Amino acid sequence: MTTPSRRRTAALVAGLLAVAALAAGCTSSTARTTGTSDGAGVIGVALPQSDDAQWARAGEALRDELTGRGYRVDVQFAAGDARTQGSQVQNMLTKGADAVVVAPLSVDDLDVALQTAVADGIPIVTFERALALPGAGFAAAVDPEALGRAQAQALLSDLPDAATDDDAPSTPPRVAVLTGDAEDAWAVRRYDAAREVLDAAVADGRIEIVAGATLDDAATTGDDDATAAERRTRALLAPEETDVAGSAEDTAAAPTAILALTDATTRGVVTALTTPLPDDATPSPSASGSPSSTPTASPSPGPDLDAELAGQVTVVGSGGDLAIVQALRDGIVDATVFVDPRELVPWAADAVQALLDGDAPRVDGSEPAGLDGVPSATAGASVVRARDIESLLLDTGWLTADDLS
Repeated sequence: MTTPSRRRTAALVAGLLAVAALAAGCTSSTARTTGTSDGAGVIGVALPQSDDAQWARAGEALRDELTGRGYRVDVQFAAGDARTQGSQVQNMLTKGADAVVVAPLSVDDLDVALQTAVADGIPIVTFERALALPGAGFAAAVDPEALGRAQAQALLSDLPDAATDDDAPSTPPRVAVLTGDAEDAWAVRRYDAAREVLDAAVADGRIEIVAGATLDDAATTGDDDATAAERRTRALLAPEETDVAGSAEDTAAAPTAILALTDATTRGVVTALTTPLPDDATPSPSASGSPSSTPTASPSPGPDLDAELAGQVTVVGSGGDLAIVQALRDGIVDATVFVDPRELVPWAADAVQALLDGDAPRVDGSEPAGLDGVPSATAGASVVRARDIESLLLDTGWLTADDLS
C-alpha cells in the first residue's frame, strides 16, 4: 500500500472511531456541548404562563441574568398547562440544553423529561414552586405553606373581632375561600395551610366559612383559574343576577370577606368587583398579568353586583399584577401577599453554574417543606397594603408610578 493510501485509510478509521465514540456517549437526547460556569452552553427556562406578572417578570430576570453570564437562554411558557410544560422541557433536552430551570406545574407531567435529564446528567434547578422534582440539584423556592398562612393571617387581622371591637357586628364575618386547581399540589398545600389558620378562628367563633370549606368547593378545577374565580365571585355576591356560575348561591350566606389564594384567582375576584358583566352574561376577560399593560379595571363595582355589598367585602389576595395593585390602591383589595421572584434569580443562576462544574450549590440554610433535602434558598413573602405600594412595589422597580397613573 502506498503512503498516501495508508494515510487515507488511517483517517477513515479515525473518523469511524470518533463517530462510534460520539454515539456511545449519547443517551436519549442529542449530543451537547458540556456547559460550564464560564457561560458555555444553553440553559432552558420553563415557566407556567406569560400572562401572570410573577412569571413574566421571572422570565425576564432569568434571561437577563443568565445571558449576562454568557449563556444562551431558551425561555418558554406553558400557558398554564402541565402537559405542555412536560413537552417543552423534553424538547429543551432533545435540542441540547445543558441545564434546565423549571417552575413545575406538575411533577407527574415532568416525569419523562426528568428521566431524560437524569440519564444524561443534565442539572435541573427548581424555581419558585417548591415541589420535589426527581433529580433536581437545587431549589430556588417559595414555601406555599408560608404564603397560605400569611394570607389567612392578613385576612383575620382585617376583620372585625367581637371580642375586642365594640363596633363589630353581632354575627361573625362570612368568609369565602378560593384557590387554584385541585390537581395542583402547590395550590393544595397553600389551601391546607390557610385553612389551618382559618379553622382556629372558626373554632373561636371569629369567622364563619360560607364557601370553600372543602378543597373541591374552593378549587377552580376544570376552568381557567381567573375566569372561574370571577364567575364564582359574581355568583356569591349577586346570585339573583348571575347565572354563569353553574349553580345558585344562598343570598343569606353571601360572604363579607374573600380569601383568594393564588394570583389568578385574585385577578378573577378583582375583575368581578371592578368590571360590569357583559350583556351576553359571559364573564369578561381577567385582568392582564403584565405589570406595564394598559389598566383594565374601573374603580367601582359593576352594576350587576350590589354596590353596597361589594364595597363591604374584605378581600385579601395574592400577587403584584397591575390590576391587583390598582385595586389595592383604590380600596377594593385590602391586602395582597407578594413574593418578588427576582430575589431568587441569582440563587438559581449560581446553582446552574455550580452544578455544571460538578460543585455543590450555595444554600441559605432554609429547609422548605416538601423538598426532601434538596439544597435550597428561599424568598419570603410580604403582606402589601395600600400604604406599602410605594416602598414594596415602586421603589423596588416592580411597577412605576406611570403604570399606576
